[in-house]
Amino acid sequence: MALLDAERISTHGLRFGFDELERTTSDTLDADARPLGPLGHFAIWANLGAGLYLMIVGAWLVPALSVPQAVFATLIGAALGSTLVAVAVWLGASENRSGIALHRSALGESGANLYGVLASCRHLAWGALQLAIASEIAAAAMGRQGLGGGRPLWAAIFAALVLLMVLVGPATLIRRWLVPSAVITAIIAVVFAYSAWSGFGVQPMIQREPVGGWPGMTGAIDLIAVLALMWLPVAIDVGRLGAPRRAGVSAFLGLGTMTVWFVLIGVLFVPAVNGRDLAGFLLATPAGSLALLLILVVELDGAAVSLYSLTSTARGWVPKAGAAVPATFVGAAVFALGAAVLDPFDFGDAFLLLGAAFAPLLGALLGARLGQRIPGVTRPPLLGGALAWALGFLLYNWAAPLEIPVWTDAMSFGFSDLLGLPFPAGVPGLSATVLSFSVAFLLTGVAVTLPRWSFGRGSKSGQETYVTIRDVGAA
Repeated sequence: MALLDAERISTHGLRFGFDELERTTSDTLDADARPLGPLGHFAIWANLGAGLYLMIVGAWLVPALSVPQAVFATLIGAALGSTLVAVAVWLGASENRSGIALHRSALGESGANLYGVLASCRHLAWGALQLAIASEIAAAAMGRQGLGGGRPLWAAIFAALVLLMVLVGPATLIRRWLVPSAVITAIIAVVFAYSAWSGFGVQPMIQREPVGGWPGMTGAIDLIAVLALMWLPVAIDVGRLGAPRRAGVSAFLGLGTMTVWFVLIGVLFVPAVNGRDLAGFLLATPAGSLALLLILVVELDGAAVSLYSLTSTARGWVPKAGAAVPATFVGAAVFALGAAVLDPFDFGDAFLLLGAAFAPLLGALLGARLGQRIPGVTRPPLLGGALAWALGFLLYNWAAPLEIPVWTDAMSFGFSDLLGLPFPAGVPGLSATVLSFSVAFLLTGVAVTLPRWSFGRGSKSGQETYVTIRDVGAA
């Protein structure tokens, strides 16, 4: 309980269940609904930083990179992505407001709408992806035991479990499960690493020379960074569930450590089996019997947090009393449907592209907030920073494009055919994450500080007609 700073939680008047979910998804939170202390922040982000999909992405890094190169790219990419997430966690903890509310205050209603659309798409897609991976492995594990039940059945079961986890309320869920389960996650991660080492060994792979090609060193750094950036829309909503004291540092350490750990499991071991056969790899290790436990602890926790954040986004976007529970049920239903029909190995690039969209959005949010600190500057940027975000997002796709049908062709046509630029950029050392964030940050900061003028037609009131120029930005 020390992890949670439980001494700050009043046991009187704290109601669990539907009422707690309703209260914690609206406006600011009371102290009894903010159970995370510094160690609690670390534990929950270590829990969220672990994931079976990280192994899949880790397997993508080789053989294009050597194992030492992949390790270096993983360390730098995880640090980059975790830093941006940690900033968002600290922001949520300090401001004690939801992601929608923070974007509305800095970027205006247009910016809040942009964030709401992107965040809702992320929560639905990522929750479905995590349950799809869990269902795929559960079906494979049960099949090896001669038991029936395919992925749709497990998708429904896991979605129901995630729904129940969220309906008990976030404070209760954190105290009773998410933070304690971080210890289980760490133990399982160590056991699987040792088990895979014993079962497969990596010495020949470590000595292998890289073959080159995609993703390359800088591309690999951005690829790992975006794994952490997938949690950016969750960071503010989870951050405000705890105290701001060392919240950002704790989140950085927890998310970064587990991201590195699970990616490197994929780098070192999954290619020894098959990057697509994650279930086969898990079940082939001496500790394969823990596969189902790993699913329950790692994937369901992440899906539950995504579902809670979806509910918080929906409540902040369209505030309506009593709307939290229906939004949660709808989200769980979408999770189940997506997990039943989605092949997680066919849409990886599309999900990563969605995560990449949040680096420039965070840049726009921080740029606007910094610009608004200047005395007399209070207005949001034009169109809620959408133009700065769009330019940053397009530049991300120019510097580190992912292979997505239609979309990649459109990017190639725009940059290569229309603008005459090489596609991809091919600039050594150019990080798409840093480029997109920096451009959106600078453009939005400039947009809120420069005066915006409109020209009136003038009027006659017993005097000569005149043309007025007025600053309309203050609105």
